[in-house]
Amino acid sequence: MTTETPRRFTPGMLLPELVSTRGVAAVWVVLAHSYATVLKGHYALPAAIEYSRVIVDFFFVLSGFVLAHMYDGPWREGRFRHGEFLIRRLARLWPLHLFTLACVLALVVAGRIVGVTPEATHDAASFAMTALMLHSAWTTPDLAWNWPSWSVSAEWIAYLMIPLYLAAADRVRGTARRLALSLALFAVCSVGSHVLLRLDLVTLTFDGGALRLLPSFLAGILLRRIFDDEPKLLAMTPRIYALVIVGVFAACGVLIALNAPYDALWPPMLVLVAALASRATWAEPGVLRNRTLIWLGDLSYSIYLTHAIVIMVLFTGAEHFGFARTLGERAVVGVCVPFVTLGVSVVTYAIVEKPGRAGFMWVVERLARAQAARRARASGMRI
Repeated sequence: MTTETPRRFTPGMLLPELVSTRGVAAVWVVLAHSYATVLKGHYALPAAIEYSRVIVDFFFVLSGFVLAHMYDGPWREGRFRHGEFLIRRLARLWPLHLFTLACVLALVVAGRIVGVTPEATHDAASFAMTALMLHSAWTTPDLAWNWPSWSVSAEWIAYLMIPLYLAAADRVRGTARRLALSLALFAVCSVGSHVLLRLDLVTLTFDGGALRLLPSFLAGILLRRIFDDEPKLLAMTPRIYALVIVGVFAACGVLIALNAPYDALWPPMLVLVAALASRATWAEPGVLRNRTLIWLGDLSYSIYLTHAIVIMVLFTGAEHFGFARTLGERAVVGVCVPFVTLGVSVVTYAIVEKPGRAGFMWVVERLARAQAARRARASGMRI
């Protein structure tokens, strides 16, 4: 038996396992939502589908980990610029978000013309809050417009507050304290959600998604810092790595079988991110370094933001033409959803997401140069 030799976990290095898993998780969300739509009005959702909501919390932990991986160095060296950070994150999120929001607006208008009444509240106020990515903080009455984008809003609110997250992480030293704070903060937020909102924390969306993200995002940051202090995490053998991954899914399966609260599945997400990040330090190839899975990870944002629109169009269209009346017919439509979503996401990634990001940064740079030129001219006139 050969043992893989870990490489040094350097800041900013590529984390292929995390990229691939992000794509797999996005597809899992698509399948769960498709299955839920198929069963709507016919059967109750299976527990495995209901508990799939914790995948979003996995995304939140992953986001905190990756951003700490990228920006902890500049932060500690005093080179972190919040304004520049926000511009780059806005370039990453906003173009595709606005495009999908515009698509839903067009569908809502078209639906009203043909007499299809949407279930959610689609008004100017909720549209504005959604466009500003603030719709995960009790600013809309329901999951209006492109409903998966509530998590994009939660991420954006975290970006606005990231200096507070990083400063808070600075005050916590040592692995035990970091793990204790992560679990304690989640427990406090979970209890608060139950007491004040009568809801599990990991079920919050428009009605507190920003609060839902808080412990996960900070836990991801703290977890990345634990890697700096714990070389043993990088010495994980292939056997231990496999046992940890299997153990995470086995633990989740047991919790689901026991009908545990949704929040009970949150701690295994930390372990899963830690194991995947540890595997990223190995030089040898692995299953999650498959080019197709890496490609899927690159498409994950487009997959996530477009799949609700695909579901809306396919099922509403089928119902309008009388095809989705029986469970069998709805199943046929449901099977089409992931394939159509993948095709749509390839297109939106190529013509909206990537060009939108580059175009946004180009506009920002042009404005910055113009402003610098105006200042230079003004300075010359004063002289």
